[in-house]
Amino acid sequence: MSKKSAFYRTLALSTALVSAKAALLEPPYAIPTFASTGSASWPAELEWQSLNASVGGKLQTLRPWAAVCYTSDPSYDAEKCQAVLSNYNNDLTRESVPSALLWPNWEACGFHSGCSLNHSNPQLVNDAVCHQGTTPPYSIAISGAEEASAIVKWATANKVKLTIKNTGHDYLGRSSGPSTLQVNTHGLDDITFIPNFVPQGSSAPPVPAMKFGAGAQLYNIYSFAGKNNVSAVLGACTTVGAAGGWFQGGGHGVLTPAYGLGADRILEVELVTADGQIRTVNQDQDADLFWAIRGGGPGSWGIVISATIETLPEMAVSASLLVVEANPAQDAKTLGIDFISLVGKYQNEWINSGITTSFVFFQNQYILSLYWPTPSTPLSILYPFFDDLIASSGNYTVASNNTASPMFPTVTAAEQENIGPFFDSTSFYGASTQLASRLIPQPYLDPSNPDSITKIAEAIWEGLQTVNDVLKENPAGALSTESAAFILGDMPAVTRNKSMKTGANPGLYEASWHVTFASAWTLGVSRDTDETLVEAIHRATDPLSALGFAGSYQNEGSAWEENWQEAFFGHKYSSLLKIKQRYDPSNFFTTYKGVGSVTGSPEFQCYKKDFGTSGGFKRVLGYVESIFGGASEERAEL
Repeated sequence: MSKKSAFYRTLALSTALVSAKAALLEPPYAIPTFASTGSASWPAELEWQSLNASVGGKLQTLRPWAAVCYTSDPSYDAEKCQAVLSNYNNDLTRESVPSALLWPNWEACGFHSGCSLNHSNPQLVNDAVCHQGTTPPYSIAISGAEEASAIVKWATANKVKLTIKNTGHDYLGRSSGPSTLQVNTHGLDDITFIPNFVPQGSSAPPVPAMKFGAGAQLYNIYSFAGKNNVSAVLGACTTVGAAGGWFQGGGHGVLTPAYGLGADRILEVELVTADGQIRTVNQDQDADLFWAIRGGGPGSWGIVISATIETLPEMAVSASLLVVEANPAQDAKTLGIDFISLVGKYQNEWINSGITTSFVFFQNQYILSLYWPTPSTPLSILYPFFDDLIASSGNYTVASNNTASPMFPTVTAAEQENIGPFFDSTSFYGASTQLASRLIPQPYLDPSNPDSITKIAEAIWEGLQTVNDVLKENPAGALSTESAAFILGDMPAVTRNKSMKTGANPGLYEASWHVTFASAWTLGVSRDTDETLVEAIHRATDPLSALGFAGSYQNEGSAWEENWQEAFFGHKYSSLLKIKQRYDPSNFFTTYKGVGSVTGSPEFQCYKKDFGTSGGFKRVLGYVESIFGGASEERAEL
């Protein structure tokens, strides 16, 4: 048997095994039954009135935010529509509106079954119908744990599914859902600095900490930290709510290589569990739940009211901000793969020295940003990379280089002046957006094994082409003709040996790179383009999967991940499932592809997709051919 034939047989076998593993996902321990609007089981008006009275009259009905701009809708209001049009792409406005999410594809229940406007030119809609989509029919903006407890008790008694929304910053669309009652935590935005914090019931020595409500967003938390002369492990995108899905998914940011995940630094969490009980969990109280909620997935454990995180002394941040352009006279693929490989050569050394890497890879332009706490490592660590880059000056032009140690006096300054604005600039708020990702373990970026690094670089290039093949035809509704691969090196190198201390995906602790593919589109896209682009993004990780990389960061992963238990939770899934069953025996807080998820239930009807073996899968086969050269007459063996 030829080497190529053997590889195809292996690929076919591994594909079959992945399918089999997906089919053998660990089943949920309980399948909850929820009421749906229009059914006999939906609570009567008197029940809703009772709930409203218990929360001080805060119950409100919801229609999609843009309904006031649809002239055929009963909600149409020209004056209110102007406010929507003016702020349609504004992230802060969207986060504050109960019926809006940051990316409107998650507001829809299937193609053209939402109520969106055109991202590029928001205007009145005269020729379409506004659908309720995934917008919950009711919402309550809570002001504390007592109201959350009352809502949980009412909802469990009346079998009404809850969705929890702070900002709507969820790439899997889990902040909304049809026939649900929204619990809006956006108003829980208090932030407190506690110089000598001791967790409840603990005899541990006091440490400095910040306590923030579930609605506090990072831009406010960073500002507060700066005013109190402290730092903390927090995220990069400053509109994120730190006490929501961020730390529940693990939580990475600029300080993560040097100080760990957000989940590693959380000291205490206040939440309401499925029994309606208000709990304060930490290492000494409900320690198993505390372990699980730190990284075990958002929305699965209850309604988080607040979280307390250990702070660090304020520190300066060094940075090297590069824009490198490929020589247009040379082959873009060769230069692109070589540059990814060059960065990969140094990635392990950088991350193990506390350096965060943000690498935005376009086909012909590479935006490479390196940040690190100034005390952690000297600037000279970058000199060998700079020497290699200079030696390749015939292939690449350094269009911009801003390097300084330190560059920013504080972490807050780095976030406010550079990191936060940069990540905001890459996000198409108000446009449909989807992601898919893979985690690359550190051993595979060992510089003593350059072939391994090259294979990863080739797979990243190939994955990006899967998306760009759709975009290059400039289809209507697409917002660009080219996408980028985001290669983030901000995994928890310093806590790599402490993976079992939290419920976070072990793949996060093992990873040196977090590779993400994405694209955005808006109103005017055809059904064919919509389906093709969604599949292309989902399949962009296939070349990396073919190399054996199965892990994904759930907060920035694909909603269509087939083997999601392994991808999002790794070997911790069974342990997480047992803990969830202990605190939520009826599986009331079931969320899409979270622990105990009943993915095929009616409540998740809007996620239904059926990806065949075309599109991205064919590209994987093409990628294999490129490794061995030429077309294969042996494809029939698959």
